[in-house]
Amino acid sequence: MRLVTGILGIIFLFSVSMTANAISLINKEVILEAQEYGIKRSQAPLTEFLQPWIVYEEQASVLNENTERAYLYTPFLLLANDARDKARSKQKPDIVSSERILEDYAGCLVFSIVINGNNEEFSQNVQVVIKQDKKILKPYHAVVNLPGKIPGTEKEPRFTTYFYSYFYERDVVMSKPITLTVITKDKQERRFYFELAKFK
Repeated sequence: MRLVTGILGIIFLFSVSMTANAISLINKEVILEAQEYGIKRSQAPLTEFLQPWIVYEEQASVLNENTERAYLYTPFLLLANDARDKARSKQKPDIVSSERILEDYAGCLVFSIVINGNNEEFSQNVQVVIKQDKKILKPYHAVVNLPGKIPGTEKEPRFTTYFYSYFYERDVVMSKPITLTVITKDKQERRFYFELAKFK
């Protein structure tokens, strides 16, 4: 899956101005650290590269490449992804392009979500919300990809899809945990528990 290309290839139709909080604070030293992380791990498998930012579905009994999961694209990860892409293309990341990425995603909480189903229509009209305390927050933007068949499930076909959901960071208390909840066409609910303060 080309998660990196997808997340960085989206052009936002509008920008938002937000108050900075813990997850958004990033300076030149952190930018260089993120770039170094991406460069050093440019040849690592993507799932390994993304491991520090992954949360598995809370009912998952087996953890492997087919397990339903969600990633939190923090500013650090966005910059590391960019550096990884550039390193794989024999290019070098620079401060200016990294700062541009930070500007493009300022005020956003970005999640990449991977879910599975029994047919090609299972992700139609998928709903994603953040639950925090008594609040239920809906994304302001989403990009959903068409499902594909999971290799090795020909006898009993299984399908998987990945998509991105964008929330306003200002609506979330970053010091408190959230549950990212996904509801599919068949009314099945997937839950991903994020302790936001622990993510780099």
